[in-house]
Amino acid sequence: MSMNAHSVPEHEAAFAAVSDLLQRRIGHKLLTVSRVLPDEASVERIFTTQPEAYPVHGKKPRDHTEWTALMERGECFVASRPEDFGPHFSDLPAIVRNGLGAVINIPVLDGSRMLGTLNLLDAAGAYTGPVLDACIEARALAAEGFALYEQWLARRAA
Repeated sequence: MSMNAHSVPEHEAAFAAVSDLLQRRIGHKLLTVSRVLPDEASVERIFTTQPEAYPVHGKKPRDHTEWTALMERGECFVASRPEDFGPHFSDLPAIVRNGLGAVINIPVLDGSRMLGTLNLLDAAGAYTGPVLDACIEARALAAEGFALYEQWLARRAA
């Protein structure tokens, strides 16, 4: 599919649909999508609802922690207070400075290969109700977004 200069790339539209779904079902102040880079040593932000504070293409090392193992098993991580997720996030001070204090991380896998994560953040105290069904639904939609992103990268490299 060809795009003119004003159209939104298909992967961005797919991730925007994921954001809309999660906003309706759970709520969030911020959604970012991170993909595991081919070297598997780092992750890169490929979508964000707050590009000024959390720009696309921001990278950070991929630590191998309990949290990473949880993501690789395909299990969602939910924490409603900074002290519950702080040990897993080196950027906790920046997160809290931006008024965020609750997180849901939803891993997206292709078989056993980790594609990346959906990262929802909201004010402390959020995410205390049932969220699993919405997470599973969002994960399925996000898998399409990751596939579209890979296609977009391949077209750019050609």
